Amino acid sequence: MKALEDYALAKTEKAFAAGPEGQFSAQTGFASATIAAREAIKACDQSVSDSTKRCILINLNGERLPDAVQLAQLLRVDPGLLEKPTPVTDLVLDIDAWRAKEGYREKAEHKAFAISLKGPWARSWEGNSTEEAETEALATCNRNEAAKSAPCFILMRDGMSVPLSELRANPDLSVDGQKPE
Repeated sequence: MKALEDYALAKTEKAFAAGPEGQFSAQTGFASATIAAREAIKACDQSVSDSTKRCILINLNGERLPDAVQLAQLLRVDPGLLEKPTPVTDLVLDIDAWRAKEGYREKAEHKAFAISLKGPWARSWEGNSTEEAETEALATCNRNEAAKSAPCFILMRDGMSVPLSELRANPDLSVDGQKPE
C-alpha cells in the first residue's frame, strides 16, 4: 500500500505495472513516461518465474490504462489467450444504437434488444413473450451482413440489462454470458 500511496503522490513521469500473481512495481521520478513504463515492467518481471505470466502496465502518470490496452499486452505475453473467451466490458454503441436502446426502455414488457460485436442491432417489443421478442430481435439483427461474421446476442430483455462484466466474446465472435441483471 505504501508503494501505491507514494506512486499516487509523485509529480514526475511515473508508471505502475502488475503481474497475475500479485507482483507489482511503481516507478517514479523519471523525465520520460516511456522509460518509466519500461522500468516498471522490468522491475515487476524480476519476480515472475513463468514467462507466460509476465507483468503488464496498468497505470501511466496516474491514469488507468484502458482494458483494451491491458488485454493487448496480455495477448503479447500469452498468445494462447486469443483462443479463449475475452471479457467485453467496454461495449460501445454507435449513436443510432444508443438512441434505439434508450427508446426501447419506454416500451412495454416482452421486449428484447440484440446487438453484434460488428455493430448491427435490432429490437423487438411486440412479442407475446420475452422469448418471442428475443427470437425476433436476434433474427432481425442476424439478417445484417456484418452479423454473419459476428452473431448477434441479447443485450437487454424486458427491463433488464445484461451486465457487461458477464459478457465473453469467443474466438468466433459469438458472445456468451447473456444473463439479465
